[in-house]
Amino acid sequence: MAESANEHAVLAAIDERSVIETVQSLVRIPSITGDERQVQDWLAGELIDAGLAVDFWPLDLRALRADPAYPGEETSRSEGFGLVGSWGGHDGPCLILNGHVDVVPLGRRENWTVDPWGGELREGRIYGRGACDMKGGLAAGFCAIRAVQRAGIRLRGSVQLHSVVSEEDGGLGTLATIRRGHTGDAAVIMEPTELSIIPAQAGALIFTLRVQGRAAHACVRLEGVSAIEKFLPLMQALQELERRRNSGVTHPLLRLHTLPYPLSVGTLHAGNWASSVPDELVATVRYGVAMGEDLAAARRDLESAVAVAAAADPWLAEHPPQITWSGGQYAPAEIPSDHAVVGLLAECAAEAGGIETKVEGATYGSDMQLLVNEAHVPTVLFGPGGGRRAHMPDEYVAVDQVLAATRSLALLIVRFCGAE
Repeated sequence: MAESANEHAVLAAIDERSVIETVQSLVRIPSITGDERQVQDWLAGELIDAGLAVDFWPLDLRALRADPAYPGEETSRSEGFGLVGSWGGHDGPCLILNGHVDVVPLGRRENWTVDPWGGELREGRIYGRGACDMKGGLAAGFCAIRAVQRAGIRLRGSVQLHSVVSEEDGGLGTLATIRRGHTGDAAVIMEPTELSIIPAQAGALIFTLRVQGRAAHACVRLEGVSAIEKFLPLMQALQELERRRNSGVTHPLLRLHTLPYPLSVGTLHAGNWASSVPDELVATVRYGVAMGEDLAAARRDLESAVAVAAAADPWLAEHPPQITWSGGQYAPAEIPSDHAVVGLLAECAAEAGGIETKVEGATYGSDMQLLVNEAHVPTVLFGPGGGRRAHMPDEYVAVDQVLAATRSLALLIVRFCGAE
């Protein structure tokens, strides 16, 4: 059949060395959230050289921050750039391949045994910050498009590669991209899922908690009030809130996780001198949102738990803790597990990558919330690497998973968009 010939040709056109080198090139360009211009410049050049129609534009940060769907930010930003490469025809459906170029900070450099910006290839793994989350996936999407081109296949529909910034702290880049009019009929976000297909993701909110104390010299500490000590009952309340919210989870995909909706205190700062009683504690917290839960309701639940704990303490009752909802604000999102794009991607992964994929739910937030909830594009997460290797020293992605993702996505492009 002509269709099977096309599929055979596109799989044969995947250049494994080029896939590896693309991942390495992306990793070697530092792109910590808020400073992604260099990597976007480089990728824009690659898309142009590949013959894609390229839209490369500066983000209107003022308009995005005033948008009703503004997803929050955790890092200061003075600029940002959107990048979309499109290829194909106009007589069929449009498939979006979405990937983010921003990465989290390195943490303590001495904990790395490899150059975090080196893209080192060792024993079938590519190492470096962002290799797993998610430059490996972004490279797979781009190289899948290149394989379709090299095979000489003319698509009836079209494929778009969305290279976005600011995913790690909310999703400003994807919001800008859909507001610019780049939407489609289905989307795959190449997040590191260990090649599982994710049609449902939980939400996550970031908030800042400020606890007031009263300073005093340590030699008379009983005359002061330690903000650290006053944080302890609040921490207990947060732990109890997490336990309550994760008991009796019924969602068929999320209930499979040990902790579907985690709550984690990420940073804690208090005091300014060893011999002084600390008069303020500031904590930033990541708070899981349940499937189907309204963000406003989730905020009220958290605020109520903190208020009840504070009311039980005489000092906190008179000096209530302050909660500020800042940083990423990820709503939960999902499409039906039996949606056509889920089944089609599973078929492509099995036939092209030899993968028997799992359909799972994700306990984290991603840009899926914007594509599904705002752009109304059926979206799944699917990509190489796994969350347990992201955001950590010696981050890596396995080459065989990147190649399997590339083959799966290349076949998906042909089947979803159609070949002339």
